[in-house]
Amino acid sequence: MKSPRSGRLGRVAFTVTVVSALRLAKERFTYRELSTATGIPAPQIARYVSGSSLPSSEKAERILRGLWKLADPRRALAERLAETGGVLDTSVVLTDPLYLTLASLYYLERLRDIEPTRILVPEASGIPLATSLSLLLGAPFTVARRYMGYGLCSSSEPRFCIRPGQLGRSDRVLIVDDIVETGMTLRALEEIADSIGARVEAVAALVVVGDEWRRHTRIARIEAMVYLKKPGMRREPGL
Repeated sequence: MKSPRSGRLGRVAFTVTVVSALRLAKERFTYRELSTATGIPAPQIARYVSGSSLPSSEKAERILRGLWKLADPRRALAERLAETGGVLDTSVVLTDPLYLTLASLYYLERLRDIEPTRILVPEASGIPLATSLSLLLGAPFTVARRYMGYGLCSSSEPRFCIRPGQLGRSDRVLIVDDIVETGMTLRALEEIADSIGARVEAVAALVVVGDEWRRHTRIARIEAMVYLKKPGMRREPGL
């Protein structure tokens, strides 16, 4: 995995984010386990966790690689999907601060060639990931809500709306969602962006199921953590 610091994140911001993930990892792994995974002595890891010392960018990269060995959110997500017998439950990442931080760093690397000025997310499951990416990218996010009867709305179903002024003509948009399957939600959000002249540059999703979505949207670029070929899987109730 290449370093996100060469893209959107600056060296210091990248290092601070990795140290935050390291502190979260310390809640479930021992110093010995963290040392073995990163190749960094345990006393040095302890200083990073306590905040008495800050790792160099090179060591931050080593820490990140080690954390991915111990707590890969892609593996956790794939295992949860296998355990639930066809239920698309993404909460294992969306409700876990460590997985969420590592997932955000994953998307920053995958999308390092774009510079979104606005994140657009449909209510409600993708909001945790959108919030995390918004903080790291420094880009505000807009929540598209189910038809409100006012604002800027899509014309196709399911109908989504945003409040006036939440999206600008010059915005470069990153759409964030937890699951992409039919592509109908993507089409609705794309319609909202098109209606004001904003440009959708990419989609960040935790799971992509099948390829039906390609028939309903012009968006060509979707970055996901897990790709499933089998369509028609069930979503976890409430997600």
